[in-house]
Parts: sequence; structure tokens; C-alpha cells
Amino acid sequence: MKSKKWQMAAAAGAALVAARLAHWQYQQYVMFKKRHQSLKLLQEVESIVIEVASRLMQLDNQVKELLKYDIDKEGGVTELDEAADSTLNSCALSNYHFDSQANKLKTKWDSYDVDADLETDKQGNTIRKFNLARLVPTHTRSKALAISHGIEQEFEAVLSFLDDIRGDVEVKRLRKSIVSKITTDYLARIDTIQAMIKSDS
Repeated sequence: MKSKKWQMAAAAGAALVAARLAHWQYQQYVMFKKRHQSLKLLQEVESIVIEVASRLMQLDNQVKELLKYDIDKEGGVTELDEAADSTLNSCALSNYHFDSQANKLKTKWDSYDVDADLETDKQGNTIRKFNLARLVPTHTRSKALAISHGIEQEFEAVLSFLDDIRGDVEVKRLRKSIVSKITTDYLARIDTIQAMIKSDS
């Protein structure tokens, strides 16, 4: 009788330990699954941030061209109609390449001297210099300002979405790096672009 009671107690104890172990394993599985989902979600958010940042880089370049155009226009440089040279405009951005942080990568064309090449042909003969008319910018100041506000709102929406993502140390680290990149780099660049647009307008 004593051995039966002892066996029952041992079986009950083993069942309790097994139940606790199963419960612990289930909790670990749930935590792993939540962590995996959070990391996957953060990677998707990061790809969205990179896409928005690339549009910010394009806007930055377009605003610089717009400001240069305004300075040239004051200096008397004539305009070139967009419709007259649509092939040039259609591939205007094809030579720009960006890395995963939305920084423009240098190409061999960045240091290419077009004026020097136009002065001499393949045989070394001097060619008459001519002035190329500036392309009319694709945006006005007001349109560029509106685009910058739209990009700013997209970044702010991403930041508010990131507030809801919770997780372990790795999730927090990735989340913090995305938030830091947006707040210190991209929003600061938007402020600079908006200041450039509003200056001398």
C-alpha cells in the first residue's frame, strides 16, 4: 500500500514537472514567434524607410537644381523646353545610384569633364564651344515644399507605428537604429530642404 501511494505521489510529481516544463516550452515558443514577427515587421518598415529616403534624396537634388536654375535665370541663361528634349529628361535620374542608407554613390561620371570633351573631338580637333541651355526644373518651389511636407508626414507615420513595436533586446536595438536614422538624418535633411526652398522666395 505504501509503495502504491509512493508511486502515485511520484507520478503526480512527475506529471506536475512535465506540465510546468510544457508550459515553459510553450512560453518560449510564443516569445520566439513574437520576436520573429517583430523582426520581420521591422525589416519591412526599414525597407519602406529606405524607399521614402530615396525620394527625399531625389527631392534634395531637384531643389538644388531649382535653386541653381533660379540663379542662372537671374544671370540671363536661356531655358530649354522640356518637350523639345524629352529623351534627356526621361533618363535624367538613370545615372544616380543609392546605397541602402539612401546616400548617393559616386560613379565615374561624377568627375567627367563634359566641357573639355566638347572642346576636342576624337582626332584632337578643336570644336566651337557652345552654351547649353539649362533644363527647366521639374518642380516649382511650392510643389517642392508640398512634396517635402508629404515625405515628412510619411516619416512621422513610420515613427508612430514604431512606437507600438515591442520585443527583446535585438528588436529594441533594430527599432532604435531605425528611429535614430529617421530623426537625426532624414528629418534634419527635410528641415534643411525646406529652409533652402523658403530662402529668397
